[in-house]
Amino acid sequence: MSKKNNTAKLTESLKLKIRNEFVQGLGEKDSKKFPTLDELIKKHKVAQSTLYRTAQNENWKLQKDQFQQSYLEKLDRARTKEMAEESIKMDNNSINLAKALYQTVGQVIQKNNSDIRNGRKGLPPTQINALANAAVVAQRLAKLALGEATHNIDAKVTENDSFRRAMELLDSVESSRSKGDRTTH
Repeated sequence: MSKKNNTAKLTESLKLKIRNEFVQGLGEKDSKKFPTLDELIKKHKVAQSTLYRTAQNENWKLQKDQFQQSYLEKLDRARTKEMAEESIKMDNNSINLAKALYQTVGQVIQKNNSDIRNGRKGLPPTQINALANAAVVAQRLAKLALGEATHNIDAKVTENDSFRRAMELLDSVESSRSKGDRTTH
């Protein structure tokens, strides 16, 4: 009894279809799958020896490697472009946030000045210091978003620094007066 042949003839069109599935894969973009020759032999019901010989003679493996390299480079370029566009959006948002922060600080300072001119109590030094720090943060944010260096910006002054410097100045004034020197400049 002869065994019935259940394999399909490898026609040119079927060979091209199998080659494309092997070399270029199946699916779209990130979900692309590259089937093995054995998987394609089962799927298309072709003779194993015939397909292996054809793939070897026509360098399908090399073509597949070249295609995958090119495909990965294309994906990398697309991802780089996508990330650059997202970075631009974030930078623009950061600049807008910095502008809004500057505007808010400016409005609070103007209100404070108006309150003082009208005889009302102004902001305590701690709040003015916080506004100054907010302006520095806004400046750093904007400079980073514009691609400028921020390592030279170190204008943050804490209450302890201000208090310490004021005390040092008072100590030097007291020291100079105790020596009989009446000038304070």
